[in-house]
Amino acid sequence: MTQANFAVQTYWDSKPCGSLEPTAWKAPAEFFEAHAELRYTREPEIAALAGFEKWRGQRVLEIGVGMGADFVRFAKAKAKICGIDLSRRSIGLALQNAEINDVPPTLLNADGESLPFPDESFDLVYSWGVLHHTSDIDHALLEIHRVLRPRGECRLMLYHRWSLVGLQSYIRYGLGRLRPFTPLSKLIAAHVESPGTKAYTAHEVKSLLRRFSAVEVKPVVTAYDLRIGRRRFAPRWMLRLIPDRLGWFLLIRAKK
Repeated sequence: MTQANFAVQTYWDSKPCGSLEPTAWKAPAEFFEAHAELRYTREPEIAALAGFEKWRGQRVLEIGVGMGADFVRFAKAKAKICGIDLSRRSIGLALQNAEINDVPPTLLNADGESLPFPDESFDLVYSWGVLHHTSDIDHALLEIHRVLRPRGECRLMLYHRWSLVGLQSYIRYGLGRLRPFTPLSKLIAAHVESPGTKAYTAHEVKSLLRRFSAVEVKPVVTAYDLRIGRRRFAPRWMLRLIPDRLGWFLLIRAKK
């Protein structure tokens, strides 16, 4: 593991994605249920991209399972799902989530830049909001291409640099700290989530996915683009007033 990825692992071990919300729960089952409800309410784009029900009986790899909400949904849809995460603590929580939901605990602590699977193992590789945290995304995508079966599909969400979230980062960490000439990519890497977080343009994503065919990249406006507090967001109807090209999420589909 690279030093950069070790820093990412340490960050997510300290705060697995979504683990600080919700704050009111009485038992693990209630916690995971509340987490999933909050996740899919705040990010309804997940279900549309993942297409959980489509993958029944097919081999699916999820890179970056977090606490396992999407993993459980794939499993309940009868996909032959395997999941990995760089964070040991996240894998522990995902295993607990799988046990509570009575789905196979096919989960591994592993690095997306070195997938522990044979060539042509999966029909789908899915990753939501994860690969922009890895130090060498080009190598991670090479690994995804390797483990996909012929005509297999890759579905990803990556962060979009030229978005309202990007603008907020520039105003707060660039202008607000008297560093107006600092590149936006450096501001995001230093201040958004784990160390080294990246955000891409649609053109850069298509270049990264040059080994794939039928590449589709679609920016979408999200709740995070109209955040009005740490955990306060503008009403969802307001998102429709913002052009999609300014959205924080890039939804990506590609085929091998």
